[in-house]
Amino acid sequence: MRRTTLSTLLAASCASGAPHVEAPPAAPAPELLAFEIQEGRIRNHFFRHGHIAAHVLTTSGVSPRLIVAFPAGDMGIAVWFDALPAPVELSVEGGLSGVERPGGMRGVSALLASAAPALRVHRLILGSIRTVRDVGRDAPLPAWLRGDVEAGGAWVAARRTTRDGEHHLELLVEPEGGTTAALGPDGRIELTAGPSGLRVRVTALSDEPPLTPVPLGELVTERAADDPRHRQALAFLAYREKLLAGSWRFLTYFGRDTLLAVRMLLPVLEPAAIEAGIGSVLDRLSPSGEVAHEEAIGEYAALLHLAAGRAGALREPVYDYKMVDDDFLLAPLCAEYLLGSAAGRERAAAFLSRRTPAGDTYAQALARNVSLVLRLAAPFAETGDPRALVSLKEGESVGEWRDSAEGLAFGRIPYNVNAALVPAALRASARLLASPLLGADAEGAGRAERLARAWRDAGVFFRVELPEAEARRRVAAYAASLGLDAAPALASLSGPLSFPAIALDREGRPLPIMHSDDSFVLLFTDPPPGALEEIAGRLLRPFPAGLRTPVGVLVANPALAPDPALWALFTRGHYHGTVTWSWQQAMLAAGLDRQLARGDLPAPARDALERARRALWEVIQASREASTRELWSWAVEGGRYRLVPFGAERAHHDESNAVQLWSTVYLAVRP
Repeated sequence: MRRTTLSTLLAASCASGAPHVEAPPAAPAPELLAFEIQEGRIRNHFFRHGHIAAHVLTTSGVSPRLIVAFPAGDMGIAVWFDALPAPVELSVEGGLSGVERPGGMRGVSALLASAAPALRVHRLILGSIRTVRDVGRDAPLPAWLRGDVEAGGAWVAARRTTRDGEHHLELLVEPEGGTTAALGPDGRIELTAGPSGLRVRVTALSDEPPLTPVPLGELVTERAADDPRHRQALAFLAYREKLLAGSWRFLTYFGRDTLLAVRMLLPVLEPAAIEAGIGSVLDRLSPSGEVAHEEAIGEYAALLHLAAGRAGALREPVYDYKMVDDDFLLAPLCAEYLLGSAAGRERAAAFLSRRTPAGDTYAQALARNVSLVLRLAAPFAETGDPRALVSLKEGESVGEWRDSAEGLAFGRIPYNVNAALVPAALRASARLLASPLLGADAEGAGRAERLARAWRDAGVFFRVELPEAEARRRVAAYAASLGLDAAPALASLSGPLSFPAIALDREGRPLPIMHSDDSFVLLFTDPPPGALEEIAGRLLRPFPAGLRTPVGVLVANPALAPDPALWALFTRGHYHGTVTWSWQQAMLAAGLDRQLARGDLPAPARDALERARRALWEVIQASREASTRELWSWAVEGGRYRLVPFGAERAHHDESNAVQLWSTVYLAVRP
């Protein structure tokens, strides 16, 4: 494209005697993204326009709450109000509007309304989203987290400077319609309703450097599903610097989430978006090739540096490398895109010539990860000992996507990593090493292929098999403990019941929790027909004999564990318990499609997979309104299952994000 400089235009105009200089064409107006999602008593409002991006949520009930989350710096403002004798609504009237002040303070303004006669602030936090999550409503409040609150007659404002002294947060509260705002004797904000109810305008601001949004039109191709909600959710989380994991709780880079989301969105993502995702992972690899799990940025990075006694650049990101599953996700995605797609093959050389912040080419960074995969796979390949399989790192209690303390039943050797991801990474490494992209290394490719053959049957160590009578006894006992009718589940049992354990303990013994991680096997490997029929059975059998409920496929089912103590680790209130994660259903669907595309399946296996796919999509469609969420729970009323937003009940150990990166993959995964 020809480029004309201002000096060239001036010279031309002087030579012609015409002093007029044409102004350059105006830049296109920034794209406005504004949408809402309601989850039970939580209302979520998303806003993105130019340099401004924010997620505002209000929680109604006996403990009202307001949270404003900014993707810029992963920062936020949280307000918890005192508990009330009866539930009240707290809502935003009229949507959000953007606010940008000189000096860099930017954010959103919203009109809050409630029927409560008065609301008194219980706790106010201005800080990192991670701090908001960790401290929450009732944990001890560190002295450094306290900000300044002042009243100005017609307004109340809370302000705080971040721990490193570099940035600022502000919450401005301006009463309307006769509502009053004042500071109580203890310095807490008190709101009192006027004649038309309680109405206050809140403005939340931060001066963290903004991210660069990817416009909707540059994210996905025309092949993507015409689903506005999923497109909006993906756009809110997609920036040129990185993809964010979820909002409001995970507004930063997560390696595993990025890799799995891009892998499932691959058929419909624009190449630039694919490369932004893969590039963000390559940029953050450790010197040994490990994928960074999470990136601490903004004030939270400063807190980590200060806690470690590091001075200097307190805003340098801090990377967490404790996970093991993400190390085996990079090579399969790179091989699929760079070698398996026309666009990827065409762009591969240019993409791999880019450089990381450390100065390595992307090809060198990818080669480091491939080398790590081969090194980690060697011990089991050499010994065949299940204790030599890939396990959680020493000193860590988590290491893959089920990263709550009890998510693997306190196991050490995860099923999905060893039965699916390591074999897939080895095969992908062989392809990459054999290609010119990584130097056409025939010797390295041969080694990767030999390791892949040794890992082909690693899943056998996880196999659990129960005689039919024992399976029936355990299912009936577990159903009774939940007050469920066991008859439908028992009717689905015929013959011995087998399933893979969720993990092995340190000694290589299976922990008999049924689970949904067949999704990894379906999407990343090519199981034999018998294994596929067993997987289909787990998706077809109703819970608690299988994983299917009318409102979702459960990610865990402890019914077949011999020790009821294990039941208590996987309840409807546990983050990785008997709950549904949206992306797991999508990954199962994508995996079933992949297996049904094979040409080597006998009729019984193909029929079982077809029936499982139909049953799965019935469940997905039944819970469609929840599909952008991170996860959800359930209840049974009058013999019927009812979807329950996760975090809506006191028994829930955490809460769900309204939008999650890997829950947007239904743009590519369709019935």
